[in-house]
Formats: sequence, structure tokens, C-alpha cells
Amino acid sequence: MPSKTMELYEAIKEDVIRLRFRADEIINEKDLAEQHSVSKTPVREALSMLVQEGYLRKIPRVGYLLREVTEEEYRKLIYLRYTLEKGVVLWIIDHCDDAAIDSLRAYCQQTETSYQDFAGLNYDFHIAMARLTGNEYLANSVQNTFDRMIRVPSVNLFSEVQSQPHVYHLQLIEAMKARDKEKTLQLIRHECSRDDDKETDF
Repeated sequence: MPSKTMELYEAIKEDVIRLRFRADEIINEKDLAEQHSVSKTPVREALSMLVQEGYLRKIPRVGYLLREVTEEEYRKLIYLRYTLEKGVVLWIIDHCDDAAIDSLRAYCQQTETSYQDFAGLNYDFHIAMARLTGNEYLANSVQNTFDRMIRVPSVNLFSEVQSQPHVYHLQLIEAMKARDKEKTLQLIRHECSRDDDKETDF
């Protein structure tokens, strides 16, 4: 696969995962080619790869749209995320010192965020938390799960944290430093539960 195609694939995938495209936004080959100063061929190849991998869906003669996961897929993925992150935080509590846990504050600098950027900030924190375990298999599993959970964030949750996008992340840091497993798991459960989908409220 040509390197330019792979570069575009990675760049567009990053935008997809971080929900920089609206759910109803038509993703156009011509616009992307102009944006990245390339011909349409590598763009088409990159988009085709993302369709094959389930990140996008193609609308003939129109363009591409985000392929948000179905309700059933989301419930399975959110439970997988919950299960993986329970393992992450319990490992951190048992094996990481306070300084290592405090290093996660580097991902909590924003004091306000837009709805468009909210998913990306949350993504960065949770991937960093998984990497703190030093277990690349676990961290990669967490990242892959997040990558597959393409669904717009809860509007209610965003309204709750808009002016403090890291409020729960900071509480997680403090709970892990306090070695409070019950509180830490409670926070993970809260982050994985959506008030607009009670079936994920485990």
C-alpha cells in the first residue's frame, strides 16, 4: 500500500475516531483531496479501507458517512470497555505510586471544551491511563475498543462537564491515589453508563 494512502488513512481515521465529522456530514473525496493537497486516488483508497474496516459507510454517488455503531454493538463494546478498564484501574491502584498516577494530570489541562472536541479529550485520558499499566496488550485492547465505539457523546453528559471536561478524570486520579477501589470502580461505571441509554447502566 503506497505510503501516501496510509498517511491519509491514519489522518482520516483519527478524525473519525475523534468524531471530528458530524454524524450527518457527507465526507467528500474532493474536499479531502484539497485539504491534504493530494489527488483523489489515495483519498479514495484510504476511504475504501475505512469502509472495509467498518468506520465509514459509502453512499453511492454522494460520499461517505460515519458508521455509528448500532445499539446492540454499543452495549457489547461499552461492557467490554467497562471490563477492561476495571482491570486497568485495579492494576494501577496495586502497582503504581502516586507520582505515576499524578502523571495523568498532563491529560487534564483543558478547563473548557467544545462538544466536537469532548470525545477526543476523553479518549486521550483513558488511553493514557491504560498505558500506565505497562501492559501493551491491555492498552491496545482498550484503544481498539474505544476506536470501535463510534457514537456521539451523550448531550446530557457533555452539558454536565462542558466547563470542567476532566471533572471525573480528576476524581479518578484522586480515588486511585487514595487506593479507594470502591470509589474508583464507581467512577469507571459512571463514565461507561449513558443516561440516554439505560441498558448500559450496569
